[in-house]
Amino acid sequence: MRLRSWLAATSVLAAGVGGAIAVQFSASAATSTIEDTSTTGVAFAGTWAACSGNCAKAADNSFKWTSTAGSSVTVSFTGNQIKLFGMTEPWDNIATVAIDNGATTDVDFYTPAVSATTVQVYSSPALTQGSHTLKLTMTSRRNPASSGGSSITFDKAVVTSATTTPPPATTYVSGLPWNSGVGPQDQSTARVTDFVNLRGAPVDNVVLFPARDNWSVMSAGWDIASGLPSGFNAAKQDLVATVPLWPGDRSVGSTGSQADWQGLANRIKAVDANAYVRLGWEMNLPGWHWKVGDGTKNDYDGNLIPDNRAQWQAAFIQAAQWIKAAAPGLRIVWNPNYGADQTCTNCTRTIFQNVKQYVDVYAIDTYDAWNPDLGTAGTSEHIARLTDTMNYAAANNKKWAIPEWGLGCNTSGCQWAGHAGGDNPQYIHDYLTFFKNNSANLAFESYFDEPGSYIRSALSVTPIGPNAPAKYRADITAYKV
Repeated sequence: MRLRSWLAATSVLAAGVGGAIAVQFSASAATSTIEDTSTTGVAFAGTWAACSGNCAKAADNSFKWTSTAGSSVTVSFTGNQIKLFGMTEPWDNIATVAIDNGATTDVDFYTPAVSATTVQVYSSPALTQGSHTLKLTMTSRRNPASSGGSSITFDKAVVTSATTTPPPATTYVSGLPWNSGVGPQDQSTARVTDFVNLRGAPVDNVVLFPARDNWSVMSAGWDIASGLPSGFNAAKQDLVATVPLWPGDRSVGSTGSQADWQGLANRIKAVDANAYVRLGWEMNLPGWHWKVGDGTKNDYDGNLIPDNRAQWQAAFIQAAQWIKAAAPGLRIVWNPNYGADQTCTNCTRTIFQNVKQYVDVYAIDTYDAWNPDLGTAGTSEHIARLTDTMNYAAANNKKWAIPEWGLGCNTSGCQWAGHAGGDNPQYIHDYLTFFKNNSANLAFESYFDEPGSYIRSALSVTPIGPNAPAKYRADITAYKV
């Protein structure tokens, strides 16, 4: 991961790969807690009751709950961020949160098991320092897996109030104003080095994945170090771990045990405690065994994909909970392939709404195909893909990412023959320019550097042609700060 957390009244000097990056500034921050029992700053409306029999789950032995849709609690606070805490349970409902009477965001209180303590259920985006209100309202809606009752809870709100002296513009180890990396096929340090040499700059992140046959190879057998950049430094660079929702010998109803998932989390954490985890990525493509379906579409072999949405969603939540319990710093990425879902009808965004409280980053994979980025129309289509992703993430209080992007060969034998751009410098330029111009909430992007004959997206070795690699290197050089 890149150094991100700035401590109170601290000066920092961060050494980057290939040179030192000076970062010096001071900051101050304070947090305050508004409890459910507070006499000021919190107002309940509708029907609420005090906890009974399980009050010890809250640090102050008190929280409130309601089973009445429309009941609400309004928190008045001064600060620039607020986090809500409550119980999560198998019978809970979906609530909405509105900041300053603005648009509402869903908060799903459902979890497969009762939380051991009150937990964070919502975190606001960064707000302008000042006075604000937050309104939490119970709805009659519920997660499809929720059953046996109806409720939401409110334990406390933790408010951050901060004033900082902004730092000067900082860079990543690449020298770019955004987190830029590579997915090195064949997952080796040598291939990362090829890409670094091509672009003339270090990588800020590397996208790696384990074998997917069973838990033995997916966790204990995963040699993560063999694919890291030379001299990888987790304080300044990111591992992006790409893992299926279950290995090939499991199923949606039995993805793995708590020990399996937490063993994998600990293995990732040992390399980068703040790594990104693309959990169940590209779940909307028919070729993956961990795909999600709704019973309306076929896989590549013509077989009907069963409706497994409820199980898939529950499996995702459970895996995310186990991962976070073992390694709280790992960041979960929701990562469908861009475009219409090929395994179901608009289910990936529907499920995302039900699981987003467990997700840190909203991402898509998008290649120079169907349709390629050629001419004015091509630029418009691809910029629309990126803009839609960025805006959808922002609307859901998430950062955005592009974990896979790349060229596609356009000749016989290529998977997108007749529908890809080939050696296309326009695609390269449009994407890099968009990343530069929209870096504020971009978590990361990673180029898919694959020389395989099915796609030939690689820029660093055996490229389709000379133009796209030359444009990539030129733009990387030009966009350094």
